[in-house]
Amino acid sequence: MDHDPVASLEAIGYVEREASFLYLVAVHSGHFLRRQYHRFTRREGGRMMARFLKKAYRHRHIQVIECGQRRHIYHLTAKPVYAALGLSGSQHRRIKGDGYIKSRLMVLDFVLANLSANVLESEAAKVDFFTTQCGVQMELLPHSYAGRPLYFPDGFPILVSNIGIPRFTFFDEGQVSASRFEHFLEQYQPLFTALGAFELIHLADTESHSTRAKAAFQRFFPADRLRGVTPLTPLGVDHFLNFLRVKQFFEAEGGGILASELEVLREGGFLYNSLEHQALYAAWKTQATNAAKIRERFLQVPLRVTFTTMVLPYSYPIYTLRQETPSREESETHQQTPQETPGMEV
Repeated sequence: MDHDPVASLEAIGYVEREASFLYLVAVHSGHFLRRQYHRFTRREGGRMMARFLKKAYRHRHIQVIECGQRRHIYHLTAKPVYAALGLSGSQHRRIKGDGYIKSRLMVLDFVLANLSANVLESEAAKVDFFTTQCGVQMELLPHSYAGRPLYFPDGFPILVSNIGIPRFTFFDEGQVSASRFEHFLEQYQPLFTALGAFELIHLADTESHSTRAKAAFQRFFPADRLRGVTPLTPLGVDHFLNFLRVKQFFEAEGGGILASELEVLREGGFLYNSLEHQALYAAWKTQATNAAKIRERFLQVPLRVTFTTMVLPYSYPIYTLRQETPSREESETHQQTPQETPGMEV
């Protein structure tokens, strides 16, 4: 940006803490809860919150979603606010389904817990980091199409460690299956492979979803990958090398091998009988190739992966009774709500 986005909100009447919080909401979520504002300001103040909400109502910048049981979600909808922050095309201001809203509230909780981290916030920042600093080709970046390629369409924050290792995030809002996480892994797999080293954090609000995510991740990045398991080496590269050694010794000595070596020879006879296997054995006997060269050929570059799951200690007032968003006239009379209902989000 060529301007201070927080200052642009201060210019219309918000104090610095309010403007800073709205900036985080606009970039990462579009929605927020009372407790999230309290966490950001590190103050539990009903009056301070009431002043902030009243000001936002007066400017017509937010709408309230009433979820029943005196619980509310606040939606930052004003197009001028997003435009002032350089986010005119943001989808956060538009009406979304419950699952989307919950995932964005989870994102905001995560961001508030990592305010000092180096976060790639925008699509442009993410593309620049991975293409310029990591040397990844554009076609390997996760993308979708909506008139133009949209890179990193999930919009989840990506953190960068002090040594430049990217830390990806995925937020599970509680779907009945792991299909959305699996789709995320499919989209990101080319980038993950190109990077070689990365971290991925799966965030949910129940332990069962974390357990499911671990199984899905293991399917996409199995331990076999690190052993050189390929169509030509289905039992791993070490088994193939052992077969070459045993076969050469057996042919040279005419027998005299152990029972375990005989089993390797029998297995290999069925597995390693293609023309490529024969050519490799011929090269092995003449020392035109060796174990290091064969390992380099079949042992895929091991990924240095850290996969962690995290259960957020919060509840989200999403799948409760939702009422219609109040009209402008109702909103104006509802401006007393921030003072009358201190909120019960936890």
